[in-house]
Amino acid sequence: MATVAAVADRRCAGLGRAQLMEAASALMTERGSIDVSIHDIARRSGVSSALIKYHFGHKDGLLLALLEKIVGDSILRLETLVQRDMPAPEKLRLHILGVLNVYYRYPYLNRLMHYLLSSSEEARRRISVNIVKPMLAAQAAILEQGKAAGAFRDVNPMSFYFHVIGASDHLFYGLFAMKYAFGIEEMGESLKQSYGEDLVRTILNGIAAKPG
Repeated sequence: MATVAAVADRRCAGLGRAQLMEAASALMTERGSIDVSIHDIARRSGVSSALIKYHFGHKDGLLLALLEKIVGDSILRLETLVQRDMPAPEKLRLHILGVLNVYYRYPYLNRLMHYLLSSSEEARRRISVNIVKPMLAAQAAILEQGKAAGAFRDVNPMSFYFHVIGASDHLFYGLFAMKYAFGIEEMGESLKQSYGEDLVRTILNGIAAKPG
């Protein structure tokens, strides 16, 4: 049976891990960049920089854990959505808007994902196993439900995944184009909502058994 001291030690260790991830997230959001140092993160979190090595091995390990936490929470919500008693088109609508909301809430997410995918084979493996595969499986379940109900045509789950994620990712990855090509200074709530509804209509009409 664990002693009170051992339980307290584990709780403190967990708090240190969470503090470090929260500090990294806050710094990347404020700076609009993923270029933050170990010392910046430690200073912001109020814990020793040695804890980054202890908990994550190195800074990239921390960033990967942060990515898995952010997207992992989104996948849990998606898996809950799969089980809900509602039509498949409405499930996909909520899912697509949810993906956009995650990118909007964490404006560094696209840059972080691209950086980690190019950083190491281990990062690519973990992202594929812990993020891509669970999301693909949940999306495939909704697509299958819609097909069985006669709402969707036969859709390749891999193609659907890249359509949704690509359309969401590039919107935020290409924000510079908004300023110089469209005269839009920043992504606001109303623009995100408008884009989201347009994206939902485009995708659902594209996969509908009877378009329109």
